[in-house]
Amino acid sequence: MRKSFRILFVCTGNVCRSPFAELLTRHLLAQRLPSDQVTRFVVTSAGTQAMTGATMHSLTRDQLPRWGMERLAGETHIARNLDRITLAAADLVLTADREHRAEVVSTHPPLLHSTFCLREFARLLAPVSLRRTGDDPVLRARAAVSTAALRRGHVSWVNKTDDTVPDPYGRARGAHHQSTDMIGAALSEVLTAMFDA
Repeated sequence: MRKSFRILFVCTGNVCRSPFAELLTRHLLAQRLPSDQVTRFVVTSAGTQAMTGATMHSLTRDQLPRWGMERLAGETHIARNLDRITLAAADLVLTADREHRAEVVSTHPPLLHSTFCLREFARLLAPVSLRRTGDDPVLRARAAVSTAALRRGHVSWVNKTDDTVPDPYGRARGAHHQSTDMIGAALSEVLTAMFDA
């Protein structure tokens, strides 16, 4: 078993939702974990129809300071397409909606039990305590994935919109604000469950 843990975020164009989630996850991990533990987490993103080579959308980039990050951080992002090599390396795939989740699993079926919509993953972990798994953050992250997979079939059904982070691309600033708020709330729940609960 690898000593590292790889998280992959997936949306459509890889210029709004998934790169924001990638950057915010790195930022939140750095706040919660010692530096020698942060380096054990590899966080990336990709798009099912990526705008290959593009930087983060400027209106999403404008949201970064609200979360304690420099706007410039978004300019280093380069959009890339989802591929089998990237998927095969992932320990956890978090998607913007159910269509992305279905595409990930159909492309790489072994990820069936470790691919979730981001908001779904947060919901599945919300009532869970991972204290019994010890203090190693990678082991806790792995336990979070297996726990969420087990809980998936035992929780109440929710509407598709409850699992979706709406795509702000081509929409006004408010849509980017809403999208990043949803991502931030979900990630906060996920990381609390993984490392604080």
